[in-house]
Amino acid sequence: MIMDFETLLSTLPGFAEGLAWTLFLTVSVLFFGMIIALMIVPCRLSRNRAANGFGLTFVFVFRGAPLLVLLFLIYYGVPELPIVRDTFLWHAFQHPVFCAILALSLNSAGYLTEVIVGAVRAVPRGEIEAAHVAGLSRWTVIKGIIAPNAIRLGLRNYGNEMIFVVKATSIASLVTIQELMARASGVYYRTYDPITPLLIAGAIFLVLILALSSFMALLEVRLSPELRRKAERARPRAGKTAPGLTAVDGPSLPQTPGTGR
Repeated sequence: MIMDFETLLSTLPGFAEGLAWTLFLTVSVLFFGMIIALMIVPCRLSRNRAANGFGLTFVFVFRGAPLLVLLFLIYYGVPELPIVRDTFLWHAFQHPVFCAILALSLNSAGYLTEVIVGAVRAVPRGEIEAAHVAGLSRWTVIKGIIAPNAIRLGLRNYGNEMIFVVKATSIASLVTIQELMARASGVYYRTYDPITPLLIAGAIFLVLILALSSFMALLEVRLSPELRRKAERARPRAGKTAPGLTAVDGPSLPQTPGTGR
């Protein structure tokens, strides 16, 4: 027997608590990662070499560094620095939740910065130039043209990043946070059953990712006029009639070959 249903039923409350921690970490990382990314994006788009170099360095470090190394550096290494150990910052870095959210947020910000920069650069330049010619202010152009187009163009990549964050929260178990993988490991250590807890955790992750993917697909259709029109054409018409009858109620007239009438 692959799965022990007795173990399954007895561990569901613990997995519910682990799911709550996973959702909390995901929402927190997506929020703070976006805040950090929005602060770095102007640097990446700047023509100033120093500002652009800072943005490139940030992306290179926090996108390129292995997430596990980044987490261990923040959790074990940063509190040993004098500027942290001898100040009020030590009280923040002694909490594993803070360290996990910070590490995941910095990593996510590295990816989100490039997602946003790519989306902004993909906005048609003709629309921006036309807005400037029309005399619109810089803020109006950003709010009315650049931001809506960039959101639509970057939505799919942002959805991929959201899915990555959901899966990346599993490493928080290595710093004692009781999320889904920590709960699965705890069940394994108690029951010596490695299959049941991992199948439960995997199934929960799959459901989360499926729900997130479906939501992002619906949002993409909602924000993309061409996708919305395609979905409306594919939707069956409400006023379908019986074969051989027109939409009025009479028999259909024979078509003239080659005329389409």
